[in-house]
Amino acid sequence: MRFMIADSYLTWKQKRRIKPVLCCFVNQNKPFRQPERPVDNPFAPSGLNINLRYNPRRLQPSRAAVMQLSEFWPQCLSLLQSELPERQFSRDIAPLTAGEEGGAWVLFAKNQFALNLLRTQYAAPIREAGARVYPDAPEIVFKVGRGEHYAPAAATGSLKTGKPDAPETETVSGSPEVQPAPPVKTAARGKKAGALDILAERMNNLRPETQPETASAEEGKPSAIEAERRRGAAEQRHTQTNLSPDYTFDTLVVGKGNQLAAAVAKSITEKPGDSNYNPFFIYGSTGLGKTHLAQAVGNELLRLSPKSRVRYMHSDEYLKTFMATVRNKTWDSFKQQYLHYDLLIIDDIQFISGKDRTMEEFFFLFEHFHSNDKQIILTCDQLPAKLENMEARLVSRFSWGMTIQLQPPELEMRVDILERKAQAAGIALSEDAALFIAQNVKQNVRELEGALNRVIARCRFEKRNTIDIDLATDALQDIVASNYKPITPELIMKAVADHYHISIRDILGKKRSRNLARPRQIAMAITKELTPLSLPAIGDAFGGRDHTTVMHAVKTVAKLRQDDPDVKQDYERLLIVVQH
Repeated sequence: MRFMIADSYLTWKQKRRIKPVLCCFVNQNKPFRQPERPVDNPFAPSGLNINLRYNPRRLQPSRAAVMQLSEFWPQCLSLLQSELPERQFSRDIAPLTAGEEGGAWVLFAKNQFALNLLRTQYAAPIREAGARVYPDAPEIVFKVGRGEHYAPAAATGSLKTGKPDAPETETVSGSPEVQPAPPVKTAARGKKAGALDILAERMNNLRPETQPETASAEEGKPSAIEAERRRGAAEQRHTQTNLSPDYTFDTLVVGKGNQLAAAVAKSITEKPGDSNYNPFFIYGSTGLGKTHLAQAVGNELLRLSPKSRVRYMHSDEYLKTFMATVRNKTWDSFKQQYLHYDLLIIDDIQFISGKDRTMEEFFFLFEHFHSNDKQIILTCDQLPAKLENMEARLVSRFSWGMTIQLQPPELEMRVDILERKAQAAGIALSEDAALFIAQNVKQNVRELEGALNRVIARCRFEKRNTIDIDLATDALQDIVASNYKPITPELIMKAVADHYHISIRDILGKKRSRNLARPRQIAMAITKELTPLSLPAIGDAFGGRDHTTVMHAVKTVAKLRQDDPDVKQDYERLLIVVQH
C-alpha cells in the first residue's frame, strides 16, 4: 500500500522524518493500520491522518531501568526490616555486606557459621524481597568475605522499583506543539496494538543482533554464580555423605604398600556390590591411608554416578546412634535409616567388638547389604580373625569378599608423598630435604605429614620459599636425635651396596671391574669423611687393603665429584642416607 503526500504540504525536514515510517510499511508488505486514537496532523491533506512525530525512543524495544546494587540492597534491607523480628534482623541481616563479582551480586557473611545460617534460614526471604524490589536483578549468591556495608533505605511511603519508565514524547522541530493523546484503556490496548508499536517491533527485527555475539564471547568462562552453585553442591554433598572432598584417587599416592588395595578400590567404583569385593575389608596399622582409600571409593562413585547414595561414618557414630535408639526406643527408624544407601563405609569397625546388641544389629545390616548386592567397605587395625570379642558370624562374613592389608610406605613412596604435599602447600621442596625427611620418618603417612608440616611452618616463619636440607635438619632436630645411630664402616658399606644394587661381599672382594671398583672407592671416601678412622684402619675394614689404596680411592672420588655430576649426586645422597 502506498502513501501519496503532496510535496507542497511537507518541508524537507518533515519528509526526512516520515520516510523511515513509510519505507517500513513498503518493505514489510503489510497493510497500514491506523492508530486507534490518531493525532491530527496539520500538514497532511484532507482524508489522510498520520502522526508525523517520529520518536526514535518509541521505536526502541522497551527496557527496564537498570538498578544498581547500591540502590537495590538498601531497599531490600528496608523490606526485610519491616518483615523480620527486630532481633533477628539486627543480629543476622544487618551485619551483611554486599559486593559484585563477575557480574553477580554477592552477599558476604563474616564467617562460615553465619554463611550456613544465611543459606538455610534467610535465603528465601532475601530472594523474595529482591524480586519485589527489582524483578530483573542478577541472581544473588552468598559467600564468606567482606564487601560494602549498606544501611536500610529510608521509608518514603513506597519503594523505588526497577520497572520500565514511561515513554517520552518528542515533537517535530519547527512544528506546532501537539497535545498528547488521551490515555488508551488497558483492555483495548491489550487486544489491539497501535501502528507505531507494530513499526517498533518490525524495525527491531531488522536490526543486527549483538547479544548472541556477546554470549558466545563469554562462553566457556565459568561465572561466579556457577562457581558458587558448584561449591554449594559440594558442601551439600559433604553434609549428606560425610565424605571429605580431599580424599580422592587423584590425591592418593600409590606405592608397593597400597598398590593392590588401590586397584581393588577402583574396580569397586566400576561395579559396586560385586560379590568378589563385597565386603571390602581394609586393615593395617594407624596412619597408612585406610580412611583416604575408603573415602576415595565414595567420591569416585559419586563422580561416575551422581545419583548414588553413599554414606561414610566412623564406628563411634554408629554406636552413638544405636545408644540413642535404645534410649528412645526408636528401633524402626534406626533400621530404616541405613537401608537405602548403595555404599556404606564404616571406619574402625573393631570398636563394636564386645558390644552384643550393637553387633547383633550390625549383623542384620550387613546381611541386608550383601544380599541386595549393595557395597559395604570396612576398615580395621588388624586381620578379622584376630579381632577379640567379635562374634564369630561377623568375623566369617568380614572375610567373605576382599581382605587387603596396607603396608608402611617405602622410601620412594614417602618422598613422593612429601613432594605432593609440599606442592599443594605452595612450597618448593628440594630433593635432599625430601630424602632427609623420608629417611627419618618411616612409620606411617600421618607422622610423615606431621613432620612436613613442622618444616613448612618453620619455612614460612622465616619467610622462605624453599625448603633445603639445612632448614629440614634444624626443624626436625628432636626426630633426628631419636633416630641417631653410630656410623661404622659396615653401615656405610651396606648403604653403598643397597644404592648400587650389589652385595657387601662384592665391596670386600678382590674384583676390580668398574661396576664394583667405583662403589668400593666411594665407600672408602665416605668412611674417611664420616669416621675418625685412620687410613690403615679403613684399609683393614675393607678386606685388608693397604692404606695407599684408600688414599688413591679418596683422591679419585674427589676428582670425579668435580668432573662427573652423577658421581657427585650419588656421593651427596649417600652422605644423607648414612648420616640419617
